[in-house]
Amino acid sequence: MNIREFSENLQNIYQEMSNCFSDYQKATGLHCLEGCGKCCHNPEVEASVLEMLPFALKMFDENKLEYWLEKLEDPAQDFCLLFESHSPDHSKGQCGDYQNRPSLCRMFGVAGHFNKYREATLSICKYIREKYPELSEERGKQATEENTPMLVTWSYRLAQLDPALIQNRYPMNQAMKMALEKVALYAQYQERP
Repeated sequence: MNIREFSENLQNIYQEMSNCFSDYQKATGLHCLEGCGKCCHNPEVEASVLEMLPFALKMFDENKLEYWLEKLEDPAQDFCLLFESHSPDHSKGQCGDYQNRPSLCRMFGVAGHFNKYREATLSICKYIREKYPELSEERGKQATEENTPMLVTWSYRLAQLDPALIQNRYPMNQAMKMALEKVALYAQYQERP
């Protein structure tokens, strides 16, 4: 499978993932706060190289590969360079390439995970919990593996595409740079007769 087919398969999973988590968040009334960029501003947010390939291919297609490689060589900020801030403290803003955001950005906010007893537990962003404390508690009690989108389910789906590329996670800007370099190498081989 070539890198474009791979990216298309990843985008299909991303679309399913987005629909699943978005539908769940709408149904529960627990969703990311409008304009919130707290997680985007966190330099500890990570992604795998695999997850950043759609963004990298888009930059290649738009002839922006070199621009982004240079921008990521010595980034002016340690948090995600795709984040477009709308406030001086960077707490408000939006993703500059929402369509190609990695899986964590699609699953974060409200999602299920298993606790040490293998019970489905609802993980809710602290800012959502603070805004909706009673609803958060109520929805947490209702969480089951059957009615809650589970992080592990979607992570497993991604791992099936290429276990090696998703195994290691890096700070967002580093993962982005590595994906751009992978696409640049791919492009070199594609250009050869």
